[in-house]
Amino acid sequence: MRREQDKIVQAGTKVTLGGKEYLIKPLVIRDSLPWCDKVVEMMKRLPQYAKVTTNSESFGDVVEEMYSASPKYIIDLFFEYAKDLDEEEIRGKASSAEIMAAYEEVLKLEAPFFSSLTRTAVKIAPR
Repeated sequence: MRREQDKIVQAGTKVTLGGKEYLIKPLVIRDSLPWCDKVVEMMKRLPQYAKVTTNSESFGDVVEEMYSASPKYIIDLFFEYAKDLDEEEIRGKASSAEIMAAYEEVLKLEAPFFSSLTRTAVKIAPR
């Protein structure tokens, strides 16, 4: 668990991949903003999945996206963020569950941007 002071001083976050602990440092703004754009692009596709039923023509496409394309994209996003890690070694040792937990930690590093955007959206949304 990152303390508030850790967040302010760019202390990073520890993740476990392939049974080994790694430290991931926050990206600088120059690298962080384009990375966040890619996360948002992926998230914008999610609502379309909620409308698909097993009877829909696009059901197969949605299943492929959810179980094949999206996980690959998330893994790629993780390694794009954690660019100092040995991607080849970790891909050969880490489990899907470890990568997802590590990806969630990376999202927490970018939480100031994402939570600020969420608060702003709530304030300007029509009531």
